[in-house]
Amino acid sequence: MRTSHLQNISDNLLGIIWILSLVTIFIDWPSLKTLNGIILFVYILLVAPFCRKSLQVLSLALATSALCICIFQDGWHWVWAGIEKATLFAAFFGTLSLIRATAERRPEIKEARISVNRLGGGERSTGLLAGTFLLGSTLIVGVMAIFSPIIGREAPMEVRLSAAEASQRGMCLACLWSPFWVAMAVSSEHLPDVPLWKIMLTGLVLSGLGLVTAQLIYTPKVGLTGLVRAIRAFRLILLPVSLAALVVLALNLVSPLTTLQSLVLGVPLLCIASLVFSGPQNLIEGFKEAGAGLGTIRGEIMLLTCSFALGLGIQFVLESGNILDWISDFSPPPLAIIFGSVAFMSVLAFIGIHQIVTLTVVLVVCANLSVGIDHLALMQTGLLGWSFASMIGLSAVSVAAAGTMFNIPIERLAYGNNVKFVVFFSFIGAGWIALLNKLLS
Repeated sequence: MRTSHLQNISDNLLGIIWILSLVTIFIDWPSLKTLNGIILFVYILLVAPFCRKSLQVLSLALATSALCICIFQDGWHWVWAGIEKATLFAAFFGTLSLIRATAERRPEIKEARISVNRLGGGERSTGLLAGTFLLGSTLIVGVMAIFSPIIGREAPMEVRLSAAEASQRGMCLACLWSPFWVAMAVSSEHLPDVPLWKIMLTGLVLSGLGLVTAQLIYTPKVGLTGLVRAIRAFRLILLPVSLAALVVLALNLVSPLTTLQSLVLGVPLLCIASLVFSGPQNLIEGFKEAGAGLGTIRGEIMLLTCSFALGLGIQFVLESGNILDWISDFSPPPLAIIFGSVAFMSVLAFIGIHQIVTLTVVLVVCANLSVGIDHLALMQTGLLGWSFASMIGLSAVSVAAAGTMFNIPIERLAYGNNVKFVVFFSFIGAGWIALLNKLLS
């Protein structure tokens, strides 16, 4: 069978995964989830030969580790549950492609692109930092599809790379306080006794420190006037973007849908409505472009699926073994645990281990250690590690989304300028969390 035929089949399978993911939001049938997981598994087998070599190697390492857990620890059920969970993220990447195609055809985007292009490099980075921080609290990685068309795929590589890095910093700092991030959902599942308002309040302080640090490191010469001018350049897109954010927020508040489910369900409806009202030609071209964009995300879906499978497998091993007792014997001080956990998540993300895996390890291990860490401080530790992993993680959804939207190789984005921010702010963030823990104690 020819390569083009296999790629067409894989794109069709991804469309089926997207549809079944929507169906399972309303119909909680285990058989449908199993079917969707099987289709995703077949999809990965088909696309693996066409993915980049680096992603093939990383995915193979993760998949082999997950298989070892299945064979030697009888963790088949947990690993398969990870694959089923990954189907919704695979569907989201399809949604992301539709958002991108729709945004490219919005007149506000074209006008905002002209305004932003008039800004200097520092002002543009500052505007992207602030804009993605605010909107990333609700739209999460969806903000990449909103802001990337403003820069344009035809802009010089260095311009696109700088914009992608600034957007990564702003958006990933939002996860420190936003209740809409997957990180918050995972953390709350392991630490259900921590009130949401406390997480948001302390997270806002921590993310504020991060914004100031980023401004001082990358754009120290941009003053208040430059910041206002940069934000004003985005004024034309505030209405459509705010509408999208409100739809997601409304679905999340009035229904049992998670944020990711709300994005996968609500945003495509807005995109389709926008394309319909802009004319039949835009509708046809928009869907064609969205379909063509599916081919650029195959490797990211493969890597993410392997990460989810390994993550739940590791959770099974930790909860069924005596590893926790072994760690408790060392009785490390709180500051060492806080900084070590953040560094653990960041370094492993840097080599391709998804933060779903490392956050699970950190929370499962540290929540059961009697070493004097308050659960609120532990929650902030996990969120800070997730923020860093999302900025520089080779298998992070945000890196994949930013790379796809800004047309940047994910290796260059993950191993780029944001590493400096992660190193600097890890000391500041860990110090703040250690102080918070001392006050709570």
